[in-house]
Amino acid sequence: MISCIHSLKKLPTKILFLYAVVMSSALSKVVNSNDYPNIVLLVSSDHAVETLDQRSSVFAPHNATPNLDSLFSTGIHFKNAYCVSAQVGPSFATILTGRYPHKHRLTGSGKKFDNSVETIPKILLDLGYETAFFGQWPLGDTPMGFSHWEVLADGDQFYNPEFRTKSGKKTIEGHITDVTTDLFLDWIEKRKPYHKPFFALVHYNGTQRPWLPALRHLELFDDVLLDEPDTLFDEHKHRAPPSRYQEMTIDKDLHLNVDLFLPPLISVKDSNQINSSVIEKNTTRMNEEQLSTWQLAWRPKNEAFWREGNKGEALVRWKYQRFVKNYLRCLAGVDENIGRFINFAKSKQDLKSIVIYTAARGRFLGQQGWFGSSWAYEPSARIPLIIYELGEKDVSPMGKMQIVSNLDLAPTILSLFGESASFEFDGLNLMDEEKQITPTENRFLYFHHQEFPSKEMIPKHYGLINKTLKLIHYYQFDEWELFDLVNDPLEMMNIYKNDPQKTYFEQAQERLQEIRKKVADHTDTSTMPEEWRRIYRGPDARSEK
Repeated sequence: MISCIHSLKKLPTKILFLYAVVMSSALSKVVNSNDYPNIVLLVSSDHAVETLDQRSSVFAPHNATPNLDSLFSTGIHFKNAYCVSAQVGPSFATILTGRYPHKHRLTGSGKKFDNSVETIPKILLDLGYETAFFGQWPLGDTPMGFSHWEVLADGDQFYNPEFRTKSGKKTIEGHITDVTTDLFLDWIEKRKPYHKPFFALVHYNGTQRPWLPALRHLELFDDVLLDEPDTLFDEHKHRAPPSRYQEMTIDKDLHLNVDLFLPPLISVKDSNQINSSVIEKNTTRMNEEQLSTWQLAWRPKNEAFWREGNKGEALVRWKYQRFVKNYLRCLAGVDENIGRFINFAKSKQDLKSIVIYTAARGRFLGQQGWFGSSWAYEPSARIPLIIYELGEKDVSPMGKMQIVSNLDLAPTILSLFGESASFEFDGLNLMDEEKQITPTENRFLYFHHQEFPSKEMIPKHYGLINKTLKLIHYYQFDEWELFDLVNDPLEMMNIYKNDPQKTYFEQAQERLQEIRKKVADHTDTSTMPEEWRRIYRGPDARSEK
């Protein structure tokens, strides 16, 4: 599966192998054949797209992701890919189903997925593929549609994690990102001979808060001073009030102890007991050597912090450096392990595979002074999407400019088997751009965040995303934002307030309501009573600060 095969004439003819399936009336089974490729879907919990070297001058010199950069430059990468919900569970379910969260009915974190909903692994299993899952399963219960699975027992375990399998539980020494890849590669080795093609889904949770890197990466970037985003100290004066009432600021909400591993000088009760337990959970899981390495790596840096006595803006700058470096260290671990798989697969001449890399959501890395996600804003809603075919040396790298989303993965994968028309999808088949009803060049995407109150206190909102504009409605507070992405790519100026005649806004609002009707989102979007709103905003919530 290489995206947009029909329109990419330079691609090798080998990748059209799957169309032979369409020529047969017996589509239900494709077993006992080496003619079909393996499909490997690699998903990170989150990945800030500006860390890829062609995305940003801020992170490019530090080369945290050389293996992904290689795929980025030699495969097909989509420069305008989005998630339709910047929460891991709902977004992950969208990847599996090609449906909006209100269609697959997983709309918030901590909820269970309806296993009666059709998914890619279920369909491919019926087609005769072996299907396997490795890593964190963010949908609750046991994965369905997989002939083999090894699932992280607790998503907050990053060291010496415990995995659930069909035969029981096992604890494996090492960092979660390395262990997940070990399990995946071991499974491939043990499947010899390759009597069936396989679909493997690997979910890396190593980039999630509180960003615990592997021991070998604890000193990575120590000698680097990262550039700060221009908006690190943004006061959000020209955005809607939600931007000033969230709880994801580096200044106020990124905790020195539980997020940045800085032990307090005196014993204090931290307000973030959830993350505090994550740190304690992992240090208690470490063996003596691991714990010693962990403590020795942080001790001199922590002592330097207390000597310097950072306060005010200097403290924010220090927190930014430690947070982003830890994030990049975790991302480097994911990148190294993707490189491990690519090198492993290349060493197996008969292991031809189509590799897809994406993420459930993006992440803020200091822009607007934030570290979190969940917004329809660009750093949070944008995701990487790279498609690469192993074994084809003559593939020309191509960057696709059209706007796409994680809705499109399921119908695109299944179109290879002539099966996409047999199921209902909200996404588009990216392989057949010429026949798409909605050209991806002019496409409008629908985004909906449906969880509030929540950990980061991002209000519920739905929105319209296009290459040129973005419209967001925080419906419980009845507040709007409209951004001109051409002239204001950083989304600094809410032009809804600067359009007295509301003509531009009304046109965008009309299109948004058309799309809501088209996608059949009947979620209650009523404005809440003033008394309810005052609980979260206070009497001056609607005044500019």
